[in-house]
Amino acid sequence: MTKKTTNSGSDGKPRARAVRMSPEARKAQLLASALSICAKKGIGEAYHSDVAEMSGVSVPTTFHYFPTKENMVDSVIAEISRFLIHEVVEKHFEDSAAAPDIIINILMEFCDTIDRHPDYIQVWLEWSVAIRGRLWASYLEFYKHATGGVKVVLLRGAREGTIAQSVNAELASRVIVGAAHMIAQMRFAGSSRDDVLETVTSLVDGYIAGV
Repeated sequence: MTKKTTNSGSDGKPRARAVRMSPEARKAQLLASALSICAKKGIGEAYHSDVAEMSGVSVPTTFHYFPTKENMVDSVIAEISRFLIHEVVEKHFEDSAAAPDIIINILMEFCDTIDRHPDYIQVWLEWSVAIRGRLWASYLEFYKHATGGVKVVLLRGAREGTIAQSVNAELASRVIVGAAHMIAQMRFAGSSRDDVLETVTSLVDGYIAGV
């Protein structure tokens, strides 16, 4: 039996009919494609036609799930925020380790995410410096959650005696979250994981760890 086809793709060849999916699965597929395109071309260069082609669906299907370009970009940004907060920061909150070790674990989790999910980090890097754009407010909200989570760990460490009493938890949380940019630059510039671990450990031990 021959496979049914629909309209032609960008290369003029008939495009195979998209595999049936639940609405949830289709939206997840389109979101993954949009995220990948944002990583490769830039946040402002993600278009419905590109997402449709990557996903093997029609352009109207993409518009059905993401009515506007802004809606599509906002969905990508929301996914980046969800992933980094829940899968990088908060997953270590229940660790039984001392607070300095938890901070190191969070930063190294971010380091490993660069290898496992580079698209997420590339989009995050662009988002994090979009100071003049409409996305800055959403980044500040993400930043508030990230620094707030780190601050909880620092305050717990101060109570337990593993974080120096002289450390300002508010400022230290900003330094630690800011270290993510340093880690990203190191990895994308070719530094090894061991180099990053040595740097992160020196930062934590020298800046926040209790004596």
